[in-house]
Amino acid sequence: MNWKIKASLQKFLSLSKLGDQLNHLPVTFNKEYHRNVFLYQTLECLRKFSHTNLNLRDDDSTALEIGTGYSVLSAVVLVLLGFKKVITVDVTKDLRFSTFKKQLAYIETSSFLEEILSKSIYDEDQIRKMIFKIKECNSLESLFNSFNIVYIAPYSFDDIEGQSSSFDYISSQVVLEHIKPEILSMLFKKTKRWLKEDGFCVHTVNFIDHFANPGFFQDKSISEFNFLKYSNKFWSFWSGNSIAYTNRLSYVYYLQLAEKCDLKVVDFIGENYRERIELDLNSIHDDVLNNYISIPVKEDLVKFQRGTFVFKV
Repeated sequence: MNWKIKASLQKFLSLSKLGDQLNHLPVTFNKEYHRNVFLYQTLECLRKFSHTNLNLRDDDSTALEIGTGYSVLSAVVLVLLGFKKVITVDVTKDLRFSTFKKQLAYIETSSFLEEILSKSIYDEDQIRKMIFKIKECNSLESLFNSFNIVYIAPYSFDDIEGQSSSFDYISSQVVLEHIKPEILSMLFKKTKRWLKEDGFCVHTVNFIDHFANPGFFQDKSISEFNFLKYSNKFWSFWSGNSIAYTNRLSYVYYLQLAEKCDLKVVDFIGENYRERIELDLNSIHDDVLNNYISIPVKEDLVKFQRGTFVFKV
């Protein structure tokens, strides 16, 4: 499907309060949807945590997740790892307890138990008791109250600071690419203030044009970096709405922003996880280059499709 058709549909849906949910609906038709969500959310949460050497035996270890999305599984995994308080936030309130219960059906698989036990402060007996307690919860509210999970949607930075002003761990999963540069700058400045001296911040960012993402609406004719060809005005017209917005920034921008905010880059892991359709570098619009703190080399804008950043203060 031509990407402009999908963009037009998303522009229309963004006018409705239910637009975000309706936009998400097609992926739920896959009969393996809940299993796939469980595997993705849990494995990605554990993968990001593996980039740290946090000692969670402190009684007040606190985690912040930016971008809850449609599943609270990441917050649950953070609890099972040993965090005493987990704050998870999003711009829209999309959690459903019925959905969570369907995803929870896979939590006692041997592969997940092995993974969580290899990283958690708890032993197998404690983990199984916690899982039993999770499965006994009859609402999101009871889950949150039982495990000290705070869910804020929609949220502001003041809302976060109302819950905690210091964190051992801050993370997000393919969320930052949907945040405008001026808000990203505020987030990185806050991270500098929020993160404890021995804490870690781990963000995974998807750098590609989301209209090239796999699925029914995928435009297979375009490069995964197609969106770099257009002016800010043109791109804002087609995808400047609350559903389709992406900031079109590569890994270089986040490294520049970290340096500007005096965050130490512990590591950056760049990935190319899918077949590439090369973009003519001469087609990259000057507006894209001018979005950067310092003008980047064009080759760097298409170097990685996804990446994980590990920051400390």
